[in-house]
Amino acid sequence: MADDIGYICPGPSTPTGDMNKPMLIQQVFEMRYEEGYRYLDRCGEAMIILEKQLPEQTGKTWMPEEIVPSGARLKCPDLDLVVTFDSYHLIVDQNPASEDTDFRSICDLLRAILIGRFDLRTFIRLGCRRFYMCAVDSIEEAEALSVKMSPFKDWPSSLKRKMDVRACEAVSVHETPDGSTGIRFSIGPSSRIDAPLHVDQRLQLPPRLLPTGQRKALLEQLKRRSQRQKEPLAGVLVDIDYYHVRPSAKSEIDGFLGMAAQAIEEFLPIIGTKGAA
Repeated sequence: MADDIGYICPGPSTPTGDMNKPMLIQQVFEMRYEEGYRYLDRCGEAMIILEKQLPEQTGKTWMPEEIVPSGARLKCPDLDLVVTFDSYHLIVDQNPASEDTDFRSICDLLRAILIGRFDLRTFIRLGCRRFYMCAVDSIEEAEALSVKMSPFKDWPSSLKRKMDVRACEAVSVHETPDGSTGIRFSIGPSSRIDAPLHVDQRLQLPPRLLPTGQRKALLEQLKRRSQRQKEPLAGVLVDIDYYHVRPSAKSEIDGFLGMAAQAIEEFLPIIGTKGAA
């Protein structure tokens, strides 16, 4: 999937429990195709069909946002879904992601409609990209956790300067020998612009151990915990992109997304447990 489809978190104490368990925050499907020139002539026709069939399938309201030569866009606010397509590719983006949404069926319907309207016959790439967040409370903690999760936190080991590794990013790409199937992993610290640089150490102590302000400290901890679970301010972003190159025109999107989910779920525990206490 195109590298410009990314996520910035909307969003060093020792992590404990499930605090750093990877949490799905965004999912993206992309279908790249050749000879999508009919987009210019048939975009309006495709949008009319989508405006009718997407609400019928999902039971939600879909709204067209833009129809221009450079691309068309429609969204479903109730499902946090945005669909864009042009003469080059189709993108379905859900942010924040929800496991309750029938993401596969929506992508499959979109594929079928665009193939029929644009007479698509050759596909360049199918991509399923999922973003997970291992949430923490501050930028400092996000950087520390990225070092702990990184497979090469001591690299380069030949450095003799008196410096400690502060943050790490890692990228790994795996492909079949013929290059037809691959999966790309990326991890690194991420934070929202309003994320605190660090958390007051006093607020990390059990409230009962504080001489004063125990109730205030407890409420602050509960607030940070809720923030971390619903909309994390900082953490380690795990970006996983599963893809097929030059797939058959008859490839079913539901089957592809099923394989992608299985592959991602097999590798995700390995990545997540590196940051667990």
